[in-house]
Amino acid sequence: MRKPVRRVWKVLLGLVAVLAVSLAIALTPVPIPERTEFGPSLSELRALAASTGEPLPTEFRRIVVGEGAMPEAAVVAGRFFGMHPLVFQAHQVLYGDGRTVILDAGCDAKTLEANLPGSHLQADNYARLQEAMRRADAIAITHEHFDHSSGIAHSPYFDEIAPHVVMTEEQIHGPQAGLAGFTGDVVSRLKPLRYERMHLLRPGLVLIKAPGHTPGTQLLYVRLADGREFLLVGDIAWHQDNILLPRMHPRLVNWLGGEDGEAMTNQLRYLHELRKSTPELNLVVAHDEEQMRGLLQRGLVQDGLR
Repeated sequence: MRKPVRRVWKVLLGLVAVLAVSLAIALTPVPIPERTEFGPSLSELRALAASTGEPLPTEFRRIVVGEGAMPEAAVVAGRFFGMHPLVFQAHQVLYGDGRTVILDAGCDAKTLEANLPGSHLQADNYARLQEAMRRADAIAITHEHFDHSSGIAHSPYFDEIAPHVVMTEEQIHGPQAGLAGFTGDVVSRLKPLRYERMHLLRPGLVLIKAPGHTPGTQLLYVRLADGREFLLVGDIAWHQDNILLPRMHPRLVNWLGGEDGEAMTNQLRYLHELRKSTPELNLVVAHDEEQMRGLLQRGLVQDGLR
């Protein structure tokens, strides 16, 4: 009897060891490379932003449409305790002639509750965002996840705003688009944007392809007439520390989210080097209220929409 018992114990210990090693790997991040070939230079972005010779935008604004939280351990690898607060925000670019562009479209209450129970929608601000989208010359998003895009699919004014929605093929047909409400009927009324590498959406506003977090992820570069510059990074980072350190969230999050971790590490290296070489470029992390509060206090961004 002793030999079978020993075999069982050896098998159990082996399984425990495998599970321990697997968990240790799952909680570590994909390493950030020392160099990357990803992304255009800032001089390329500046040149394309001003290439038409038309007036650049004059203001960059934001509005918070909801709040939530996620475990700190899921945000930055190596941190294990507590909950990390999240904000769900949208942005508005304004031109001197009255035109506006909305960047990221928030999330309706029903979709938010279904996907992130316990989160809170600021209904008044969400209504303000919807009214601003009705007036917008263009509406674009960093990526197709529900908290950035369902405000389009579930908009009470969808028929009005649909002609002004600029979503890429990857965003409209991405595997997560259905969760955001992009049904066949909704998709049939949108004209997908197709571009390679960079696209000038409007004067001073450039889209940069950055698949990884989702297939349709893109960076949004904004240059104002007074020289202020912003780069919206969407969810490539959930906290500015992902860029500053640089360090991504754990592999487990990559696996659960269907992310291309290697692509994201190259993007984080790109963002880290941009910030180091050009500190005047303001990186905007979608859910980091602490970072945004600093931009507001310095007068670089204005709160609320027009």
